[in-house]
Amino acid sequence: MAATAVPARSEIELKRQIGLYAATAITVGNIIGSGIFRSPHSVAQHITSFWLVLLAWVIGGVLSICGSLALAELAVTHPKTGGLYVFIREGFGDACGFVFGWANLWVIKPTVIASITSVFALYFCQVLHLGKGAEFPVGAAAILLLTFVNWLGVKEGARTQSLFTTLKVIGIAALCVAALTLPASHPATAVEAATHAPETSFLQALALAMISILFAYDGWTDSTYVAGEVINPKRVMPIAIVWGTWLVIAVYVLTNIAYFHVLGAGGVAQYEAVGSETIRRLLGEWGARALAVLVAVSTFGTTNGAILTGPRVTQAMAADGLLWKPLARLDARRGTPSLALWVQGVLSCVWLWCASGFEDVSGWFVTTSWLFYALTTASLFVQRRREARGELPTPTYRTPLYPLPAVIFIVATAGIIASDLHDSGWKAWAGVGVAALGFPVYWLWKGRRAKAA
Repeated sequence: MAATAVPARSEIELKRQIGLYAATAITVGNIIGSGIFRSPHSVAQHITSFWLVLLAWVIGGVLSICGSLALAELAVTHPKTGGLYVFIREGFGDACGFVFGWANLWVIKPTVIASITSVFALYFCQVLHLGKGAEFPVGAAAILLLTFVNWLGVKEGARTQSLFTTLKVIGIAALCVAALTLPASHPATAVEAATHAPETSFLQALALAMISILFAYDGWTDSTYVAGEVINPKRVMPIAIVWGTWLVIAVYVLTNIAYFHVLGAGGVAQYEAVGSETIRRLLGEWGARALAVLVAVSTFGTTNGAILTGPRVTQAMAADGLLWKPLARLDARRGTPSLALWVQGVLSCVWLWCASGFEDVSGWFVTTSWLFYALTTASLFVQRRREARGELPTPTYRTPLYPLPAVIFIVATAGIIASDLHDSGWKAWAGVGVAALGFPVYWLWKGRRAKAA
């Protein structure tokens, strides 16, 4: 049998073109999406005290920082395209790496893109007074447009991310300034009385609130997917991951202070569109429309970040021989993983078409994602043992207070996964099931490759 042609490294190796600002924009932009405009309402339904709400958001931020500190050391040690796939494969072998990449291809990234795009389409249609039937065409058009932008080149995708991240941070800062300086001059919107959550202990309420908070913080891993394209990754990656997450914590705490300043604890718990109601009290209906534009800009930027980072896992797996080889090839002129990008775009549109809204699709990826976050963090312990045996060089960045951040993150993540599997129903289990299906697929793939050899 003739040997299978092996692609040249230039055909499958992405160039380093992403600088510090763009890498940090990927972290910040992929975290700040729709969560800060939705999650404060859910949190306030479980925790009524302003100071305890702020404490809960700080705890969620600290947990994210614990994961970020461990992730930064892994990224500095393995500054390669693929992020979590690379770390899991280096720590636990090809099978576990394949399962993550399999889940990322079929469930995690397409559902993330579909869920965030559904929020973008909702607000975009509200701004233009389009009907409900226009949401899917608008969302699909956004996915395909951003896929095209990222197909044009890595710099085009990174510049788009930097632009929309800058706009959303400026917009949220303007909302906070308005909330803290302007009087509430417009009447409250009429709404049905809020449904109060059942009486629970503080720890139970905190656990329930933490699901919404950690969803809002999700995305701090995404800059690692493009580590192989970052210029000077040993310096840039810790800043982009850790300090990008710290910036988001500051934004989230300040935004919650703004919401409570205008609406009070009862108002935050009562209004689901808490950001919209806040700005409506200050500026009237035109302010609410401006907030809808801000949410559309924010979610559009987050969608771009997910589209930019997702195909890097598929491309890296194919380059390693764990997926169909054509998925590893880069466009000869643009240097982008074109086939992986368009496959992801089509799958995302399919998920968007199947879903009836944000909640309908988000349940598929939350538990599955956090399961792999914990596994990635656990790979740091494997890496340290390999360093002790002399198999890996000591990286220039070390996780502060090791192993405490990694232990805290893994224990907290185990609790989140258990809670979500208990409360979210069949979708959370289905997402994990699709991921687990990757093991028999890997063994079949491995057997096929052995026969071909």
